[in-house]
Amino acid sequence: MRTLRRLTKQRREWWAVALAAVLLIGTTLSLLLWIWPEAVDPTWERILKTGTLRVCTDPSWPPFESVNEGTSQIVGFDADLADRLAERLASEVRAEPAVRAQFVAVGFDSLYDALLVGRCDVILSALPYEQARTRDVVYSVAYFNAGLVLLTQQGSSTIEILEDLEGRTVGVEWGFVPEGDTRQKEFLRRLAARRYDTADDALRALQAGEVDAAIVDRITALAYLRECGDLTLVGEPIYDVNYVIPVRPDSFRLLAEINRVLLEMREDGTLQALQERWF
Repeated sequence: MRTLRRLTKQRREWWAVALAAVLLIGTTLSLLLWIWPEAVDPTWERILKTGTLRVCTDPSWPPFESVNEGTSQIVGFDADLADRLAERLASEVRAEPAVRAQFVAVGFDSLYDALLVGRCDVILSALPYEQARTRDVVYSVAYFNAGLVLLTQQGSSTIEILEDLEGRTVGVEWGFVPEGDTRQKEFLRRLAARRYDTADDALRALQAGEVDAAIVDRITALAYLRECGDLTLVGEPIYDVNYVIPVRPDSFRLLAEINRVLLEMREDGTLQALQERWF
């Protein structure tokens, strides 16, 4: 059986980028401490002292973050991730009690401002990597891929790779824009796309047999699959939208620890378990 050949980044490339980022950060930190032995990450020092990781989030985007009406607590994928991240952050250098996450509710448009003025130490709010923001913040490695995915009816054996969509009808949401490299964009433009008001509508059309496949964002796909088991994801995302954790540029030690923990969570299955719980 053929394996899906992604026209964009593959999983092993993600690992290469992630590991390279961690190595780069580790090297930079070592050089910084060698050149400037007195270098101190004030955010990291405060976290160690107080045992609190302050997390800015906009609790209006379930299942990543929302307010539980019964308890008034912030819950969701990102909230659970923040709790587990905080617990592991300083486990090797700090005695009990462990570091705890303290959530700071902030409107989405004000998240970066809140971080930069010091209201919190990190942002965990389903934020994608933004190149333009790297002048003001630094980003962790990715913890969730919300990119475009391909779905078919369960049991379909005629669509196994992206190129199998040639000549097929594909359901997409209005506003769908082909993404990827030049070759991928051109291929997606040529598809016989049938547009629907929402991504959920495109998936319902696939379920009803109106289209041969659907391309939607991975968040919608996972939520839909939880309720309707007769569709299936084909391979890895065909275009990546990586959610990351921004910190201030002077939080170099905090960033290194966050990356270490995220890679541990990816390897030991914690991130997968969180995904299965909330999707």
